[in-house]
Amino acid sequence: MKPTEARQNVFQKYEKLGRKLKKLVYDQDEAIDEVIDAFIHMACKPVQSPPRAIFTFIGPPYVGKAYLARSLAALMDDYTAFRQFDMGQYTTPEDETRLLGQVGYDGGQDGELMVFLRSRPRSILLFNEIEKADTRLQNALLEILTGDPQETGLDCSEVLVIFTSTLGSAMYQSRAFMTAVRENRLQAQALIMDAVSKEKKMGLETVQPVISTKLLSVMSQAYLVIFRRLSLDAVVKIGKTTLKTLSRHFSRTTGIELVFEGFVPMVKLLVLSFAPYINTRRIQKRLPDLLLGQITQYVREGHPIPGKAVFRISKAAGTFLKRHYRLSITHSQQLFIRNETIELGWDVETGDDAVTFTLARVARKQLPPAKPLFQDDLPEIKFSATGFDDVAGHGPVKKHLREIISILKKTDKVKAFGIGMPKGMLIHGPAGVGKTLLGKAFAREANLPLVYVSGSDLFDPNFIRQVYQKARVFAPSIVFLDEIDIKGVVEGTLTPISVEQILMELEAVSSDPAEFVFTIVTAQNREDVNPDLVSPGRIDISVEVPELDREARRFFIEKILEKPNDGNIDVDKVIRYISGMSGYELERIGQEAAFYAIRNDLDCITEEILIDQINTIKYGSKLDRKHIRNIEEDLRKTAIHEAAHAVISQTLLPHVKIEQVTITPRSNTLGFVAYTGEDFDDNFTKEEIFNNICVMLSGRIAQIRKFGPSGMDSGSGIDLEQATQLAYSAVAGMGMDEEIGFVHVDTLQHHVEKTMFQGILEKRIQHWIGDASAKAGMLVEKHWDRIEHLASVLIQQEIVDGAELDVLMKGD
Repeated sequence: MKPTEARQNVFQKYEKLGRKLKKLVYDQDEAIDEVIDAFIHMACKPVQSPPRAIFTFIGPPYVGKAYLARSLAALMDDYTAFRQFDMGQYTTPEDETRLLGQVGYDGGQDGELMVFLRSRPRSILLFNEIEKADTRLQNALLEILTGDPQETGLDCSEVLVIFTSTLGSAMYQSRAFMTAVRENRLQAQALIMDAVSKEKKMGLETVQPVISTKLLSVMSQAYLVIFRRLSLDAVVKIGKTTLKTLSRHFSRTTGIELVFEGFVPMVKLLVLSFAPYINTRRIQKRLPDLLLGQITQYVREGHPIPGKAVFRISKAAGTFLKRHYRLSITHSQQLFIRNETIELGWDVETGDDAVTFTLARVARKQLPPAKPLFQDDLPEIKFSATGFDDVAGHGPVKKHLREIISILKKTDKVKAFGIGMPKGMLIHGPAGVGKTLLGKAFAREANLPLVYVSGSDLFDPNFIRQVYQKARVFAPSIVFLDEIDIKGVVEGTLTPISVEQILMELEAVSSDPAEFVFTIVTAQNREDVNPDLVSPGRIDISVEVPELDREARRFFIEKILEKPNDGNIDVDKVIRYISGMSGYELERIGQEAAFYAIRNDLDCITEEILIDQINTIKYGSKLDRKHIRNIEEDLRKTAIHEAAHAVISQTLLPHVKIEQVTITPRSNTLGFVAYTGEDFDDNFTKEEIFNNICVMLSGRIAQIRKFGPSGMDSGSGIDLEQATQLAYSAVAGMGMDEEIGFVHVDTLQHHVEKTMFQGILEKRIQHWIGDASAKAGMLVEKHWDRIEHLASVLIQQEIVDGAELDVLMKGD
């Protein structure tokens, strides 16, 4: 044969193969062309080292990667065998031994792969989802497939190896990137391999590359074939092929003739009925059942087995299809975005030895928002059932979040101002204030599906990759990373979350509104969040959630009052008592109060029970008085001590409301004065700070006034600590001292010289404490009758409410 004829034969052979493949594998013409080009290239050069060739088929799940590999094996005479290895089935050491074999004293035993290759040296091997294999297994496979035959005892020079993967989803799920693939394929391949090289996964206790360094090097030098997302038309073609195949089998098996009137429109409606989650795997497995199941149900209802079954669609169904199928072509995820499906209704007519099934009714149906979509298909994506109306309180926060939602929805205005879409938002605040609830409500109000991630999943880079991959499939969507500031044990060390994978995903977020993925992260402390994550151009919107306001606290108390109660609970009073408590603690109150009632055989909860449980959660459990030495004397001292705090506080700081005064001994204290937290301001004057110090010192001064030297006990230790710290802050950190002036002594001592201002600092702190002690002593003497009266009431009833305290003080 002449060289010219040989070249023509090679080109003709593979061009013919390409045409056949395009009839079998839908919507992947560019990928098939890439494969055919590779085969022509391979035919023109000798084998230099095993294997014959390595292909990496990369792209979204369920788009035909494995099917193209199987089709190649079926159509090519050059290869005599085909074997598919699903790498998700080889995850344990035992599985790896089953695949590769093991070496023993008797020479070893071949695994499935070696056994197959020894008898079939000219074969096609498909390693499906290679990223699911451990890196050790990846390297072992590589040694077998690329090794010297004299060393491995196996010649793979005529073996065609195909790896499939869904890695690099951040790249190939972008329309802009797929356009770049067509214009500059080599550059696109380099970009996607770079993205794959950065992806990580959790090993047993370590973070490791998803693809081993050795395998990645081989892949980058081999043939990389990029697959695209399937259009709805392609999915319909797959549905048609599947239905035709199974219909023929059904007719041969049952003897029932199947007649389709309007076959293509019917398949289109059947495909749409799989919304909101349409993919080829579900179509292939379930679509025929939607039709053939009608016959099965008909017969099982007692009707005779028909000789013929006719399937048709009504005129109304056809009209519906024309309107909605066009919409779905424009945006294949429209039904998902709206959380809708297409509901089908059938009419049945019986004739002579025949039955007609008419697809008569077609309607769009809203699905319940909280229902997860396909729980076995993780990561789970769903619509939140929680909206802002379900979140009590936090009015200013919700207003801010609504403004952010408005930006996400006004994409045209964002473009008009020449700025990019925001990529993410940090919601931060104390534990139990509703950050998670607000994040989910944000998704509901934005009408976007979300993928929620928390706990150990945050430490798995591979899972994070899958999360963003799923989010991009259903974009525009939200990824919600809850408690991004948690720490976990990695390699035996308490370690924060690695943000490398998240950063890579954020960098790859498309600016196209139709493909946009918005990231929400929550944290207790903004300072504990990796600064790279919240830098400009990443998660650069910050929303602070403060402690629960009155409205939110009222919501929790009203939920508690749904339990049996005596009807005499003052809601406003209880709300004052729970200031500063988190949502977790407020949920505990109702539970603990109910447990108390059950333990004591009571029919309902009372206000006294409720307040006692609040104090237990806030300040510790009650102490058994039998176990307290000198209990009566300690109670008298505590009563005078706390009464002095309360009276002097009302005198010097009347704007700070007292919640309660109590001398009930608890695990954390023998008594205390509790304030309504919302009355405190972050900004204090010099006078307010000085008056606070006076209040703190008044307890000990009153004890000494009443009990003499024996009144000087350890119970005032915390008061003295707080008073001294406040005096130090005023002098060294706030520039409030007359002699030192407007100098931040702390800064100088930390950054210049530790001994700077040391002498005068000690002197001035003593001066502040001395002046405060003198003023507190004068006020204790002036209001002594009030202090003793309040102390006597405390000894009688242990607790005095803020409102009762006001009455007692006015009565004097």
